[in-house]
Parts: sequence; C-alpha cells; structure tokens
Amino acid sequence: MMLPAHFALSEILIVIAGTYSIRIFLQHKLNFAAAGVLVFAIAAFLATLRFGLNMHDELKSSHQLFTALSLLFGVPLISIDVIKKSQFLSEKIMLIFALIMALISIYIFFQAKNLIIIYAVMWLVLGIIFSFLIPRETISSRFVSSFVFSIILINFIVRQVQLFEPNLSWHFYHIVVAVWLYLMTLLMTKKEAKYE
Repeated sequence: MMLPAHFALSEILIVIAGTYSIRIFLQHKLNFAAAGVLVFAIAAFLATLRFGLNMHDELKSSHQLFTALSLLFGVPLISIDVIKKSQFLSEKIMLIFALIMALISIYIFFQAKNLIIIYAVMWLVLGIIFSFLIPRETISSRFVSSFVFSIILINFIVRQVQLFEPNLSWHFYHIVVAVWLYLMTLLMTKKEAKYE
C-alpha cells in the first residue's frame, strides 16, 4: 500500500527533536541515551525520505529495520541512562547490565522477533520506575519525572489498540514521540536533580 507523503511531516519532528536531544545528552555525558535517541532519529529520517520523496520500495526495508532497532536498542539505551541517573546501581553493574541488554537484543532480533514489543514494553516499565527514583528536591518532582517517561508507554499502547483512524494515529504517535524526546531531555538534564 502506498502511504501518503504527509506522513513525513510528523517524522521530521522526531528528527528535529532527536537532533536536539542527542546534542544535549552528549553535553551531559548521557551517552547511552544519546545512542538510543540516534536510533530513533535514523528511523525517523529514513521514514521522512521514504514518504516525503516517494521512495516507498527503496527505503521500506531500511525503515522497518531501524524501527525494530529503535525498540530493541533505542528504548533500552535511553532507559539505561535513566537507571544510571537513579543512582540505584553502581557504574560497574550498569555496564554489565548494558552488555546483557545488548546480547538479549541481538538474540531477539535474529531468533525471536515476536518478542520485540514485549521486550520494549519491559524496558519502558523499567524506565518509568527508575525515573521516579532519580533524586529530586521534592516528591512531586519524582511523580512528574515518572509521568514524563510514561508518556511514551501510553502512546505505544494507544497505537497498538488503534483508537484513531490510520492517518490521525500515525501523526499522533509520531508527534508524541517527538514531544517525549524533548521532555525526556529536559527531565534528564534538569538542574534540580542531584546527579553526581
């Protein structure tokens, strides 16, 4: 099915938000999160070209590949930096955690693609929990932190249950992803958080 060119518009927002997030994350040495956002941004960039330039067949497989990688690697990498910010686990344990995550992601990609969504949701839930645990000056800030991270999970669920007609669903999902990336950037670099 030939998808409309306007699908590229909301993808561009993810590219813009992703570029901003990567720059800020790198400035704050949040390298895992920057790498995770990069995967999202590449998927969105490919989608922008695919739909905007009517290159559906040429870029279909590349777009689908990076969409899967954004769930398998993008979400976990962002979540890992959230877990690091919570200061709940030591740096050494976090590195081991990241290595295990990478190995599981690779295994799922090659041997169990049907688990991709479940795996991504698991990491989103971990992100919500640990975003609450990031040290903040007030308890209300912790709830805000957790809510901001949960936006992406809510958005993901809304997309899966198909509450809206296809065109609206597409734009709603991708606009919310862009907004989430921007808010996550603010959340993880907020000065009131007592990081290191």
